[in-house]
Amino acid sequence: CLNSRGAKAKMKNNILLFATTVLSLHTMSSSPTKVDALSQSVVVIGLNAALQKRFILPPNKNLEPGNVHRAHQCETGVGGKGQDVGVAMSCLLSQAPQTTLNSNDKDKAVLLAQFLGMGPEGDAVSNTLRTRHGLSDALTIRNAAPLRTCTTIVGADEATELVETSGEVTDDEMKALQSKVEEMTKEGGKAGCVCIMGSMPPGCAEDTYADLTSRLAGKRSLVLIDSVIGLDPLLGALATIYDTNNDDGSSKKEGGAVLKLNAAELCKLAGVTKGAGEADQVTMEELTASTQGFVTNHANAIGALDYLCITDGKWPGYLIEIPKSASASFRTWQLPAVDLSKEGMLYPIGAGDTVAAGTLAAWQYLHHQSTTTAATGGGGDNNFFGVVPSKIGTHLADRKAEWSSAGAPSSSSSLEEDEGYKMATAFAFGLAFGSANWF
Repeated sequence: CLNSRGAKAKMKNNILLFATTVLSLHTMSSSPTKVDALSQSVVVIGLNAALQKRFILPPNKNLEPGNVHRAHQCETGVGGKGQDVGVAMSCLLSQAPQTTLNSNDKDKAVLLAQFLGMGPEGDAVSNTLRTRHGLSDALTIRNAAPLRTCTTIVGADEATELVETSGEVTDDEMKALQSKVEEMTKEGGKAGCVCIMGSMPPGCAEDTYADLTSRLAGKRSLVLIDSVIGLDPLLGALATIYDTNNDDGSSKKEGGAVLKLNAAELCKLAGVTKGAGEADQVTMEELTASTQGFVTNHANAIGALDYLCITDGKWPGYLIEIPKSASASFRTWQLPAVDLSKEGMLYPIGAGDTVAAGTLAAWQYLHHQSTTTAATGGGGDNNFFGVVPSKIGTHLADRKAEWSSAGAPSSSSSLEEDEGYKMATAFAFGLAFGSANWF
């Protein structure tokens, strides 16, 4: 656990620097890179898309139930947790000019597995994802049911979300998505990263996430889960994937999986009563009991997951290493949150999804250390294409080295410790990236 005052202060300062770096993304560029196969792609499973509308009230006004409200401004964009991740990752993608970065390569970097309903709402989201954010529709199914609309009423200091019911997905539409996934993995191999986001529309079986993940992920895949829907079958599928031998017959686990959720969700899954309200800070005792309860209640968690990424609203986040048994000890990293309390009116919708996007993108980079980092002894993949621009990637590698040195000063730190600091650095970047999303 990073519990020294100096280590905490240093980590907080660097998280603030991460946020500053994210907010200045538009000034950055990276060297040309290339995507050759699905094995270097991030596939985001975001089945419950939406058209997102923002109804912004006049300055200094909040929603008053029963009253008539006239908009100061209205905005329309992309909604849905998986779609938020895709949009956030598109902001991180290389800014190299088209003459050096082929648009087809960029298309393959992030792929959305999604259902977009027919009609003007689905057309609007599809066009925005492709033309504004450069995201491919290679794994998109235009299903018959109209796409839902989610409306956020934004007031001076609070936001109210109105969420429509999703249209039903038919068996044939699900089979069409499965066929697209099978075709793509047959041609390009298993996905390098898989991100499972949010709820599922009506018509999807409980094991839908498990089924799609089994088709997409392999032993070398990095998987981030930001959903509790169909969690047990999904954990079972991941435990099976990571228990399978590699192509060369070895059993070494080269990928990994994390579950991102908030503290209240973890307590609920573990059957632990949170002493204070959901908006109050979780205690270390509650986190410890919830982690142990979680692995007890979910038999496949130990074989499927490596870490829990816990957010807690405005309070610090936590990275928790999954213990090897329900009674075993485990490491915890506390990651200070960026204080935005003095920034005025903020827009929180999608901030948690952006945390997921930043965490997985940074984890992807640190897992495949660049050749520049390899020269310093960190290892790396030549010709690796990642979501994170090289300038941010170098910053990530530097922070990981600094934090791991401060937390484990021994020159002979284990591979397990090194992986823990990689994940802590990735989650810290995710928290900073999510903070930038609030503006």
